Amino acid sequence: MTRIFNLFFFLLPLLVSAQISEGGFPYSYNMSSDDIKFRIIELQAPNLDAVIEEDNAMESMPGPYRIGVAMQADIDLLRDGTWSTYKAGRPFLRLGIKAENARGLILYYRYFSIPEGGKLFVYSKDKEQLIGAFTSMNNPSGGYFATELIKGDEVVIEYDAPAYSTADPVIDIYQVHYVYRETEHFLKGASGPCEVNVNCPEGQNWQNEKRSVAKIVLKAGIGTYLCTGALVNNTRQDSTPYFLTARHCGTNASLSDYSQWVFHFNYESFSCEDPLEDPPSYTISGSSFLAQAPEGTSAGSDFKLLELSHKLPENYNPYFPGWNRNGQASPSGVCIHHPKGDIKKISTYTAALVSTAYGQATVDPDGKYWKVVWAETENGHGVTEGGSSGSPIFDPSGQIVGTLTGGLASCNDLTAPDYYGKFSYHWSSNGSPGGAQLRPYLDPDNSGVQRLDGFGYGNILSANFIADTTVISMGGRVTFTDWSNGDPEQWYWTFYGGEPSSYSGQDPSGITYNDYGSYMVILSVSDGEYGDTLARKDYIRVSPNIYPNPAHDHVVIDFGRRQLEFIEVQVYDIMGRLVREYASIEETTGIYKIFLDNVNSGTYILRVKTNIMEDKLRLVVY
Repeated sequence: MTRIFNLFFFLLPLLVSAQISEGGFPYSYNMSSDDIKFRIIELQAPNLDAVIEEDNAMESMPGPYRIGVAMQADIDLLRDGTWSTYKAGRPFLRLGIKAENARGLILYYRYFSIPEGGKLFVYSKDKEQLIGAFTSMNNPSGGYFATELIKGDEVVIEYDAPAYSTADPVIDIYQVHYVYRETEHFLKGASGPCEVNVNCPEGQNWQNEKRSVAKIVLKAGIGTYLCTGALVNNTRQDSTPYFLTARHCGTNASLSDYSQWVFHFNYESFSCEDPLEDPPSYTISGSSFLAQAPEGTSAGSDFKLLELSHKLPENYNPYFPGWNRNGQASPSGVCIHHPKGDIKKISTYTAALVSTAYGQATVDPDGKYWKVVWAETENGHGVTEGGSSGSPIFDPSGQIVGTLTGGLASCNDLTAPDYYGKFSYHWSSNGSPGGAQLRPYLDPDNSGVQRLDGFGYGNILSANFIADTTVISMGGRVTFTDWSNGDPEQWYWTFYGGEPSSYSGQDPSGITYNDYGSYMVILSVSDGEYGDTLARKDYIRVSPNIYPNPAHDHVVIDFGRRQLEFIEVQVYDIMGRLVREYASIEETTGIYKIFLDNVNSGTYILRVKTNIMEDKLRLVVY
């Protein structure tokens, strides 16, 4: 197995998602735009003023984070689409669906049947996002199906027929959900500034547990919402894809709605920094409802147990965490979650959980909830937000002890409490065994165990690494740490722009970067039989040096040996107000001197933009 993972993604001018599918490209991608003529169905956008008013009214109550609302539709691809022909007489069928000013569109199918040999693709109008190919292997048993969100206000469906087939596809779309939240809000960087990416040093000891956590894009009636949940182990350890989340995630969801939920695994930054590109996610479409607590925080412990419609493929690298149902307060641990649908975050607690009722401060040994207060860590002060609902909280052994219901914590109120339904209460205290308990599913042989460890069948070789810093000044040094999964025996590093430029060994240190710019780092690992490679574009950013600093009448910006096409410099005060702007100039020497006349004493931010990248540098003027 050889994988050039991130390198592959940045070389392609589109985002190919990994919903379980065959991959590939549609016929139309090989044709000029002049040849692409097909029908576009335009749907009436919802009344967003009323939608936002509803969101504001529900903001203070426990509930999932809404991102979209339904537009009812009656779209039959075979009836409404346009047939065209690719070379060698290969027929294909296309249809566009548009809803003006939508941030994204999600398609929900009442019937979804692809004939043997046929392929269905879904992509954005600009072709920057593509999912598929979906084949007969994706045909759901109940007919209902969903494809993941496509950004923008227009989506194209294309069915590529095999050359010698007489069977037709059955693609019947009954709802198109209009996503009104900014789509960047659940791709990257949407959550509060205090949040901590899971691959920061805080997550180093939780690399197995993070593999269990997924973002949920859930359908409940006419709404689309975001929640978080996690795979969970059972005493048979047979990799049954049980998935634990909160009861209030999809309170009004129907059985057909559950079959159209989409679960995004591995949706995370590769490093501690927010990614420069949208990270890929690995999705499962569909689930079955098994059990849940009674509705209401006073009636039950707010859990929901589902079974995913597919066993997770090995290349998803899944992990099934264990659990602890003894009801004792965990002294420390973490929560791993997707706030506002953002890339995976980690929040840390260092004070023992407190048994209580939901929303209460007083200790109640018989309470259904754990109260937690989050701790500041090296890279932030992780909390939870809308979209984190249903996420697991782990004890020091990596075992689940609760699921998130809600609370008051936020980046504006770091020490406010959050509340997690107790796993010990989920077990058998919510009601009848069949529909309100975890025990019949997670301990089907009634073994009576109190604690269970986790396991992962996806421990395949996978290259991964982290740097102690990714932003340095010229002449700075970086230490890299191997975080690869599996058991590699050999490591080979390539450092573009670094000295030395390569290294053989596990954890290189003291890699020096003397030249301005952004540089790729590549790690290749091998266990003697398999190999894997991870390349991170623009991973190390080397800023120019500025001197003198503090400065008085002038400052020099030194770009070293890089040949630049242009330089733009703006000076902002600490309130973000533009103070001085210097005209763009052509520059080849690498040295740029600016005079600080009419700039008062104080602290400023220099915004320095070149043809290579943009930097923000701190400058003190006296």
